[in-house]
Amino acid sequence: MKHKGFIFDMDGVVVDNHSFHFKAWMEFSKKYDFPLDAEIYRDTFNGKTNADLFRMIFGNISDQKIKQYGDEKESWYQELYKNEMKPHTGLLDFLKFLKDNHLKIALGTSAPTMNVNFTLDSLSLRDFFDVIVDGPMVSQGKPHPQVYELCAKGLGLNPKDCVVFEDSLAGLQSGKSAGCSIIGVATSHTEQELKSHVSQIIRDFNDSTVFHL
Repeated sequence: MKHKGFIFDMDGVVVDNHSFHFKAWMEFSKKYDFPLDAEIYRDTFNGKTNADLFRMIFGNISDQKIKQYGDEKESWYQELYKNEMKPHTGLLDFLKFLKDNHLKIALGTSAPTMNVNFTLDSLSLRDFFDVIVDGPMVSQGKPHPQVYELCAKGLGLNPKDCVVFEDSLAGLQSGKSAGCSIIGVATSHTEQELKSHVSQIIRDFNDSTVFHL
């Protein structure tokens, strides 16, 4: 393996869960009466922190309001997803391979801490990750490179020695701007949609190319 660090986004990478987030956001949009459909969600919601999203929707609201809205939306999401949750195809075998080869692993996500805990602890994945950087830990969400810069720093590595697995366009830009290699994961976007943004694309972690990065 030419890379020393392997950094995973969570939503759409560790778990293929976008349809459940979309359902929760649609319920939220109906309650608070703002326009949302699959195209808007795909193009403007993916990869962003809740703080960025709620300010985009409601304007310059307080941190208290952001937390209130976030807790409400994520509670809906967790209720929808809790009985369907599973690691993305091939992920467990790949994480075990990385651990067995003493490679460093990080999670770099815009998701709120409550969803990170929900995902990692429900699936018993936490022990695989040497470093976890989530939404509340960054002051600038994706596509800004901060999240992946913090991951590389936490791993004690130069970003150029790390590879980022991302499904969102904002996340791919974040990883690229941080100086990492980037791999597109075709979950929230099709391979065709990703092609103009990234040269290497996988559908899931059963793709044998991931074992030679």
